[in-house]
Amino acid sequence: MALFKLAASIFLLASSPAYGFTSPTTLIARSKQISNSNNLSHHNSFFPSKIAISATTTSSSLSALPISSTIPTLDISRTIIGLLLAQKISNSGYKKQSLSKSGAISAFLVASFSLATSFRNGLTLLAFYWTSSKLTRVGSKIKGKLEEGHTEGGERGASQVFACSLIAVLCACVRRILVGNDGPLLSTSVGLLGDQLTLAYVAFFACCAGDTWASELGVLSKSKPRLIIKPWKQVPPGTNGGISFVGLAASAAGGTLMGLIHGVLVPGGIASMLPFNLPPMLGAISSAALKKEVLILSLVGFIGGFGGSLLDSVLGATIQVTYYDDVEEKIVKRSGPNAKRVGGLAFLSNEMVNVVSTALSALIAALTARSLLSIM
Repeated sequence: MALFKLAASIFLLASSPAYGFTSPTTLIARSKQISNSNNLSHHNSFFPSKIAISATTTSSSLSALPISSTIPTLDISRTIIGLLLAQKISNSGYKKQSLSKSGAISAFLVASFSLATSFRNGLTLLAFYWTSSKLTRVGSKIKGKLEEGHTEGGERGASQVFACSLIAVLCACVRRILVGNDGPLLSTSVGLLGDQLTLAYVAFFACCAGDTWASELGVLSKSKPRLIIKPWKQVPPGTNGGISFVGLAASAAGGTLMGLIHGVLVPGGIASMLPFNLPPMLGAISSAALKKEVLILSLVGFIGGFGGSLLDSVLGATIQVTYYDDVEEKIVKRSGPNAKRVGGLAFLSNEMVNVVSTALSALIAALTARSLLSIM
């Protein structure tokens, strides 16, 4: 229970502003102060089905803590809203069979932490999951005939949820702790770090969306896909490493949408599009800054979606095995009497391929941040 309280305390700290560097030692020390406080004795559970926290009682409880001055009401409110929204979405996914029980708990955790860092981080993550769930249901009957184990809701477990979110959420939390509030590109006072983490976050979900959109829509293409490392060779739909025009177009569209969403939702971005002025604390950024934000992040999204999908396909064609059953005429998960290997090596699972491709996409975006920021 003490460990759980400590984790909950770190969660609250991650959602509080931290302008400048906060060392891990200081962070843990502050977390222990919170977890040992009697004021939090009645708020020791973040389990989705047991959230019953009110903004008023939480604010009053935290006001007596030594670090209360570092956690403004806005951050506390956003954290609580994030917890409630994450609970609703994870429960909905479980009921609609787009998430297994472990997947629902995992989705609740990553959504909560992402929303705690900033609304746009959380909404970008939720946009990826929402679009992916919707596309999984498109042509589900056809997909069931082409791929073994396909269900109408595309039920995802914990490993799939974490493979398509954990690294990005860690980037968001690190940025929140080391840099501070989310904001436009080129606006932080700690050099390039904040922008690198923002671009890594976008590139990660662009790669995830690109791969998912390509898989869910490409398999429905009327023309047979071709193996990416042997483009002259046609392969059965659903083969790892198979690409088609429909799939490539979908990957570019999915990645670009992630970048566009993240750009438009920059703090102050929507406010700049309103025909009236808001109070200073909710003030808009300039139209030029918004335009640059949208263009850069859309470009990162396009590259992450299209390039990340190609990278995922190369990995799938080489180090992820694919079996095809001649009798059932569909892709199957393992070899059998009628199943033959049509590509790849049994080295990495689908989840591990996703982890590698998304991690590399995020890393490349971070390392090329200076160049990306200078082209607009």
